[in-house]
Amino acid sequence: MKKVILFLMTTLILSSCGGSDDNLQSGIVGKWNKIKETKEYSNGSIEEVTLSTCDLKETLELKSNKQVILTKYSGTNCEDARTSEGTYSYNESNNELTLPGNNKQIVEVSENKMNFKFTVTGIESYIKTVYFVRVN
Repeated sequence: MKKVILFLMTTLILSSCGGSDDNLQSGIVGKWNKIKETKEYSNGSIEEVTLSTCDLKETLELKSNKQVILTKYSGTNCEDARTSEGTYSYNESNNELTLPGNNKQIVEVSENKMNFKFTVTGIESYIKTVYFVRVN
């Protein structure tokens, strides 16, 4: 009987430990569809970016094994799909999602929405926000 209780307690302790990363990841894990982009300039004005039909088909898939798959479409009828794969990391303390090639600040993550906010510098500098909805 003592062995059974010890086994159950050990199982309970082990199942409650180490799951924080899984819980953290669960909010962002899934397939996301781009729905909107905005640019916010230093003077406070906000411009909505006009997205093409192909842009609106773009998906971002974040898997629980930290693999990311970005699918972009092009062509007359958006029939040409281009897929990029890599790994991502997510830092809960500063809400930063690091994707291959750049860092994007997560502004909001809910059950069905995720927004990235990051600074673009160049000829014109602005804060770009990309809005996604969960596909699955």
